Amino acid sequence: MRIEPYLNHLSVHRRRSPQTVKAYRSDLLLFAAFLKERGLRISQVTPTVIAHYIASMQQKPNSRFGRTGLDDATINRRITAVRRYFEFLRAETNPRLKNPTVVIQHPRPRKDEPKDVDEVTLETLLAGIDNRRDRVLFALFVASGLRLSEMHQLNRESISIDIYTDERGRERRLGTGTVIGKRNKKRRFFFDVQTVDAVATYLATRTDSNPALFLSERRQRLSRRAIQERLDFWTRKLGLAHIHPHQLRHSYATRLANANIDSMILKDLMGHDDLATTRRYFHFHDHTLARGYFSAMEFLNH
Repeated sequence: MRIEPYLNHLSVHRRRSPQTVKAYRSDLLLFAAFLKERGLRISQVTPTVIAHYIASMQQKPNSRFGRTGLDDATINRRITAVRRYFEFLRAETNPRLKNPTVVIQHPRPRKDEPKDVDEVTLETLLAGIDNRRDRVLFALFVASGLRLSEMHQLNRESISIDIYTDERGRERRLGTGTVIGKRNKKRRFFFDVQTVDAVATYLATRTDSNPALFLSERRQRLSRRAIQERLDFWTRKLGLAHIHPHQLRHSYATRLANANIDSMILKDLMGHDDLATTRRYFHFHDHTLARGYFSAMEFLNH
């Protein structure tokens, strides 16, 4: 199973980010290992083989989360990678090759369940972290809505403190920065004054010359894996349910949506191409729905 031509296609012709290409490589290598264990070539893959692959992922021991089977979102992502790989093969090398994934009803994540972290859990997490670097790291996640890959790439020079004048003529401080997101799109992000102060205090303790914003104990840029492991560590220590960094991005979107931010502004802040994607990241709280309802009824009754 040769995947490098496809990965090169993603990088050069589709202009996918290095993080996206890396994710596809990982998912396709897992599928290749599955085929190798069974002595199968890519031309021998049938819908039945794909169904067995899905079943193997559903039965895989998941000691990290204390359960059996990968979650539906992970399985869905891996099957999507396989499906697109077959589409590439059909278009580029063998138009007679059938895509065995098209008839498979693979698991899809339920879209009716909120993926954000509730306010009590967020407060417990941020208040309970007694490591300065980690506290700033996860506070910045919540305040900025950055992706894991984006947080990983931040340098000290990526962020700055801006002074602006509000509508009442008062001077305000605001944290701002730039990041390269999906599809190599550059965008600005912002964070509140409390996080500004926390970042400034953290940086004041740094005596090294490493440009990375967050460093490991070995004074190297904190890896994406290490960031996830630090979040796992603190949730276990504080007795909280497992949290993935991407859930903090959902929390960011939900917070701003319930604070009545314009949806188009939220879309741009999150670096999305369309509003439909942004809408999947948040849900309205009951009190927000009630506030909107009574506001509308008050208008209608006057």
